[in-house]
Amino acid sequence: LKNKNKVTKFPVARIKRIMQKDEEVGKVAQATPIVISKALELFLAMIVDEAHQVTAERGSKKVEAYHLKHAVERTDMLDFLKEIVEAVPDPSAGGTIDVEAENGRGEPGKKKRGKAKAKVAPEDEEGEG
Repeated sequence: LKNKNKVTKFPVARIKRIMQKDEEVGKVAQATPIVISKALELFLAMIVDEAHQVTAERGSKKVEAYHLKHAVERTDMLDFLKEIVEAVPDPSAGGTIDVEAENGRGEPGKKKRGKAKAKVAPEDEEGEG
């Protein structure tokens, strides 16, 4: 039974280490990082569900950063995150250029950039020499 209770989605040892970095925190009870791990899991599930709802309402297939922004803005419990998501570009406010840049940063873009750097560097060296 103890093993079932300790199964968490986040690393308990890392949570305990982070807690102990604070000088004001003394000893940490064994159950505390487990409870925090579960709370983190529930918090992330809530924010992801809210972002999914925004994504579905907009007819999109992919959750974007601005979907998280709208989820935070419309959920009272997430008010403390409003300052963080404030800077996220929002295409519904006329920021279509930002959305195109965001799409360029997707997985295909990352793969192309990595390959392009590897291919371009030797060509530049050969052309200069």
